[in-house]
Amino acid sequence: MTSWVAIDFETANARRASPCSVGLVKVKGGRIVEEWSSLIRPPDGHDHFDAFNVGIHGITADRVRDAPGWPETLEHIVRFAGETPFVAHNAAFDIGVLADTSQASGLRVPDLRFACTLVVARRTWTGLLAYKLPVLADALGIELPHHHDADDDARAAAQVMLAALRRQGTATLDDLLAVHRIQMGSYRGGVRQGCRYRGAARREPYPDAEPNADPDNPFYGLTVCFTGSLPDMTRTAAAERIAAFGAWTAPHVTKFVDLLVVGGVEPRQLAPGAKKTGKLAKAERLRDAGHDITVIDAEEFHELLAVAEG
Repeated sequence: MTSWVAIDFETANARRASPCSVGLVKVKGGRIVEEWSSLIRPPDGHDHFDAFNVGIHGITADRVRDAPGWPETLEHIVRFAGETPFVAHNAAFDIGVLADTSQASGLRVPDLRFACTLVVARRTWTGLLAYKLPVLADALGIELPHHHDADDDARAAAQVMLAALRRQGTATLDDLLAVHRIQMGSYRGGVRQGCRYRGAARREPYPDAEPNADPDNPFYGLTVCFTGSLPDMTRTAAAERIAAFGAWTAPHVTKFVDLLVVGGVEPRQLAPGAKKTGKLAKAERLRDAGHDITVIDAEEFHELLAVAEG
């Protein structure tokens, strides 16, 4: 697999079946050879534009009023990709958008394969505290002019995967994933199999969390801590939602915390002279000491919720 297509979607609201733009970047033989992007008119019933999403990408209902609908867009995506696999940063979200929108539009989910640059990056560059696309782009010297422009994000994701291939000295996606013990994701006959690392010990849900949660969801078995405020929910509500997926919320950052969610913080909430919360500072110290803790922001938390709740 020396050819593949990086894909990125932006959505109108928290539902994955609400795409309002897409970017595609085709890679052949280690270089980008073709690009395509388009606004999308979300399917009826999924076309509400939430202020949170508009604030992220700047796309409004007026801008997509005359844009192609999903059937036409899906046809172009399938034709553009051909038989090659897809690549996306947090592919569970972007491939979930493709699948959920197809189902919401009464269309068959096309058979496809996909790899996730987020999963690959966590195995390739193990010293980073966060793996958000702009963080990776900055660390790797990749240009990302406008985060949340679908074409710019797709191009950056393509370049992240190319950088991982170069770092590992592999020529194909299959070889790279095999080295890192990562399973290629797929949709076959409407059945989804995620792209995930296969070398980790099996996680178990916490006793106070939902014991019947899907073990493949992104929160399963994690200890999560919050710092700062989330834009549209309280920490208590957030803790209840992730408990339904087998996670547990810790009040403080310790070496047992897997994931720190950093929300908005007012300067008056910080200690005198501090530029970050005490929890974030401690997470950085723990990471430097070798503990496996990841930091995400509120936007990434919402994406993970969309994946888990999809």
